This record gives sequence, C-alpha cells and structure tokens, in this order.
Amino acid sequence: MLKFLTDLFKPETPKAPPVTSETSAGFATGEVAPFLTRLSNNPRFGLPAEFTAAIADALPGMNMDDTRRWQIDGAFDGARVQIDIEVCMDSMDAPGLSFFSTRAAIDEIDKELAAFSKASES
Repeated sequence: MLKFLTDLFKPETPKAPPVTSETSAGFATGEVAPFLTRLSNNPRFGLPAEFTAAIADALPGMNMDDTRRWQIDGAFDGARVQIDIEVCMDSMDAPGLSFFSTRAAIDEIDKELAAFSKASES
C-alpha cells in the first residue's frame, strides 16, 4: 500500500516531443564524425558524448545499400528531445544521413549542415 501511494505521487519523467520533421545530407565517410562533433558542440543541443563515435565506428562495417538507425535521447534548448539518425550507405565511402526530430531541432540541424558545407568548401 505504501509503495502504491509513493508511486502515485512520483513525478513522471517528461517525455520528448514527437518526431515531426526531417532533413538529410550526403557526406564522405571522413566527414561524418566531424559533422556530428560539430552538432554535439552546438550549445543549443545537449547530446550524449558517445553518439558520434557509435555512428562513425559503424560506418566501415556497412555494406552498399545498408541502412542503420540510431535513436538519440538528448536536449534541445534545455528541453528533452529525441533525434533519430539514419545512415544509408548510398555508395561506398559516401553515406547519406537523415535526421528526424522536432521542427525546431531540425531547423538548427539544417543550419549546422549549411555551415559545415560552407566551411568544407573553403
């Protein structure tokens, strides 16, 4: 009975808002880790430290036309957010990355993609 009462008044962990938007870009395999590191360093995101290595380390083992998806639980502007990252090995050494999350998080990822692309051209 006591457990029931204490469970009744426990605050629930807030759930991340639903995934509503997506964006994608093509990369050279060697650009994936630098982009994900750039994204994790964005002060608007609070992302787990190991997610960049988990994705970058999986790329060499992927065959042509393989697809893998990671679900990242983190924060955006201080609120809980879920970001799904899908990697499709479109061609050898050129994976396509798709990002799925809330509109606000995807808008910020789009800004990072544009800034990364511009910096890569220089």
